[in-house]
Amino acid sequence: MTSLIFSPRTEAALASLKENLPHALLLTGLSGAGLYTTARMLTDKKLEMTIKPTDREGNVDSSPKGIIRAKQIRQLIEHAVKKTSNQRYYIIDDADQMNLTAQNAFLKLLEEPPEHVSFILTSHTPHKLLPTILSRVQRITLDPISSVQSQALLSAHDVTSERDQSQMLFLAQGLPATLTRLALDQQYFQAASTSIRDARTLLQGDAVTRIQLIESYQKDRAQTLALLQSAQRIVRHSLSTQPSSDIITTADRLATAYDRIAANGNIRLQLMGFIV
Repeated sequence: MTSLIFSPRTEAALASLKENLPHALLLTGLSGAGLYTTARMLTDKKLEMTIKPTDREGNVDSSPKGIIRAKQIRQLIEHAVKKTSNQRYYIIDDADQMNLTAQNAFLKLLEEPPEHVSFILTSHTPHKLLPTILSRVQRITLDPISSVQSQALLSAHDVTSERDQSQMLFLAQGLPATLTRLALDQQYFQAASTSIRDARTLLQGDAVTRIQLIESYQKDRAQTLALLQSAQRIVRHSLSTQPSSDIITTADRLATAYDRIAANGNIRLQLMGFIV
């Protein structure tokens, strides 16, 4: 039903829920773990509605600027409270992008959940959800898969070049959705490789080269966020192999820069603040 591969711990946790989903489930994990695909798998073709972040015109917006608004949650509530004897499933993708009004509206639904209804939330940054929502959902984190599983996934997608395999394994770092996309989308693979190269410059280059890099990115928010995500991949890898207080500090500063730029902060100012 899904092309994703799960770690043994994640697979066991999901299997235990397959026949009896709680009324509210939160799937968490790093970007590229396959949260939405997993949510769709769990609904078993009984999905009633999916709520996703949108722009002001109501178009789906998967960027950090996207917002889930109270109007969308009210539509969900209106649909979910209709009485039925059939089990129904609703997905709220990137649930942490609900604004405060939407979160409070959804909280009321969680406090008095309708019968025969399950809500599946996905979030890469669950700390942005209200504590009162987090206390009312069952949570499963999708762990990265092993290197052996990653190799098997690449083999299944006919990636035979050792060089490409090595690059994809580093880029994905055990995230199956990312690994699958890298294997199937050459343009995405090339863009991700460029982003990693530039991220290394951001982290390790000399002052002049880093400033030149910042100037080349400062007008493109989406590309800048992708650059910072690539830098975070490098730092996570360093933490797993040679952890140190300096690397932890760098990780924290990257996260701060990412959050501020995602919140419409000045790109050049935030990147310059990171490198000084």
